[in-house]
Amino acid sequence: MKKRPRANKILDVLFSVLALAVLLAAWLIACAQIGNDYILPSFSDTMVQLWALFGEVFFWQALGSTLLRAAEGWALSFLCAAAAAVPAALSKKFSRFIGVFVLVLRVIPTLAVTLMLLLWSTPHQAPVIVVFLMLFPISYAQLSAALRGIDAQLAEMAQVYGVSLRDRIFRIYIPQMLPALFAQAGANLSLALKVAVSAEVLAYTYVSIGGMMQTANSFLEIARMFALTISIIVLGGLLEFALGFLTRITDRWKGGRAA
Repeated sequence: MKKRPRANKILDVLFSVLALAVLLAAWLIACAQIGNDYILPSFSDTMVQLWALFGEVFFWQALGSTLLRAAEGWALSFLCAAAAAVPAALSKKFSRFIGVFVLVLRVIPTLAVTLMLLLWSTPHQAPVIVVFLMLFPISYAQLSAALRGIDAQLAEMAQVYGVSLRDRIFRIYIPQMLPALFAQAGANLSLALKVAVSAEVLAYTYVSIGGMMQTANSFLEIARMFALTISIIVLGGLLEFALGFLTRITDRWKGGRAA
């Protein structure tokens, strides 16, 4: 795989900085027009609150707990989706059967699920379950698409020439599926983080970013609430950026050069 020209990478950075500048300008203009910190806090007040959060031990505990819940729900959804997608790819009858469950989970309202889960589970468990229910249909669709993307002729040829099942799995099937799956990993985890925070707000989960947002909203600490929101946005962006390097694993697996 060829490396991207350095000029293209510089342009990507410049456009990203430009987008941030536009968002900041829109925030400053809106603040000037509204002129009410209880509706939209100023950028400076929000940054002061964000800096103060970095010095709070409880914030880091809450951030770690929220990230852990998001990761648990994300991992659980992927494993269950894999367990469903593989037999679905092998059997049309099972595909139709599991498709009904996937459809229900895809359209079920998140708010209703969270409220019901509060009756059946704890505020600490509910966000994990909500993340799982939200990401399972997405993971299932991605895995199904990755399985359909496997070269059928190559797989058939390997079987004809007596290639062992282990070699077929690790040298043909998985390497062909990983690029598509790794390309979505960062987006899925950042979505899991967003869903987890939303569920924590509804569940009023203690030691969580969502719980801190709920408390800030109750005491009309709008700048603090915005600062917490920014911390999640930054974390989600860092996760997507970090997981973007997973594609290099597939490059090495195929014997190519990392992008």
